[in-house]
Amino acid sequence: MVQVKKAEVREAILDAAAQLFVEKGYAGTSANEIGQRAGVAASAIYTYFESKLDLFYQVYSPWLRSRLEQLEGELTSLDGQRAKVRHIVETIWCDIPNEQNFFANNLMQAVSMATPADHYRGELLEWCEQHVARMLKAAEPKPLRSNHHYASLAHILFMSFNGFVTGAYLGVRGDKVAPAIEAMTDLIIDTPAANLTPVIG
Repeated sequence: MVQVKKAEVREAILDAAAQLFVEKGYAGTSANEIGQRAGVAASAIYTYFESKLDLFYQVYSPWLRSRLEQLEGELTSLDGQRAKVRHIVETIWCDIPNEQNFFANNLMQAVSMATPADHYRGELLEWCEQHVARMLKAAEPKPLRSNHHYASLAHILFMSFNGFVTGAYLGVRGDKVAPAIEAMTDLIIDTPAANLTPVIG
């Protein structure tokens, strides 16, 4: 018999998963625990989500998107390119990795445990990079650089983000974060676009 999907059941699963991921982390949370808290059988989760990874992204994606939209709003109260760029870098490398009981570390756990059968998709990363590239471009008084330049910088920020997330969770190398933020801010402001253009040949 085909199970009929119900919106309230899906929301209960999402709410339960969100709570448990914050409390116990992705690796420490089982489908059985999510099902128990949601009041459904663990097998019912896979009626609504392709995999545990898919369920995680349905929880994590709105959170991260909302956080970056909040960041974009915060930039309107800052004056000057350096202040805006520094705030972008600090939020991505320092603030987000430490928020919600290191919630971003769930991403590291989820991706490291993923297999091809989990149907990983890169839409969230692509959205984040495009969103941050737009913020970096808007921070420049007279943006003259190409969109590719800002996209490359955003990509670097998010590839580095993974390491800062892990470091925050483990409580290591925290003394290196502030100098790295300043150095990256300088790089973004001062590096000519040509230096970030790939050389082909």
